[in-house]
Amino acid sequence: MRRRKVFICEAPNDYMKNSDLRLLMITAFRYSLGRRTYMPSFITDLIIKNKKIFNEKDWKEFINEINDTNDLGDPCDIQTWNKLLHFCQSKLTNK
Repeated sequence: MRRRKVFICEAPNDYMKNSDLRLLMITAFRYSLGRRTYMPSFITDLIIKNKKIFNEKDWKEFINEINDTNDLGDPCDIQTWNKLLHFCQSKLTNK
């Protein structure tokens, strides 16, 4: 049986439109802030893998929301959010 690729959308005929995937990942990002589960690393990796679907406003919003969160979780979660924070900052400086 063949497996279908679900998450990464590279062409218009893929499972989801990029705009839908973008919105879903932004929502998952917000849900994951402060969580002490696998979700922070999962969504961070997914955002980085799908970086082409995000725009400058999204990168700024990720930065602001990470910086504005009082409790980012356990040390491993903080490290994960810092990874995304630095990635977002690099996207803005390397336009």
